[in-house]
Amino acid sequence: MLTERALTEGDLPLLALIDRTELIEQCYRLENGELVLYPVHYDMRGWPEGEARRDALTLAECLRRGGWFHGVFDGEALVAAAVVDNRVLRNGNLRMRQLKFLHISHGWRGRGLGSRLFALACGQGRETGAQALYVSATESRNTVEFYLRQGCRLVERPDPELFELEPLDIHLYCPLD
Repeated sequence: MLTERALTEGDLPLLALIDRTELIEQCYRLENGELVLYPVHYDMRGWPEGEARRDALTLAECLRRGGWFHGVFDGEALVAAAVVDNRVLRNGNLRMRQLKFLHISHGWRGRGLGSRLFALACGQGRETGAQALYVSATESRNTVEFYLRQGCRLVERPDPELFELEPLDIHLYCPLD
């Protein structure tokens, strides 16, 4: 039976246990303001070297400054999680909050957990006065198309700090009106 709850600092190590297994055969890149699909072959097993450790430090900072952390559990196992930073980003006239983390364990994908967590993240953004969520999405086809189905759009000007951190990511926003 699945349960949902807010995540605490003690839960942060559980995020690295989410199973990111995925066979990635297509990715997107941005060319002249348009998404272009190209073939790749990447058999994702676990977390890329050092990424879970870096994420843990970044997410701990986010939690300390009041970020929103929500998890879905199957018994004691964390199978899905979403994080919204409470730091305000400005893009033109839009006040945004960043969706910092959204992952669903491999065996739980396709069951609506991603859409549910994304909707909850949007609700959290609205509650904090944001007009949009900012999403720096990994370029895999599945990820980008998931966010597009949720109503996300390409940002015209990516946040400079976030773009520097993830220049290959597809930078999107989701209006919260």
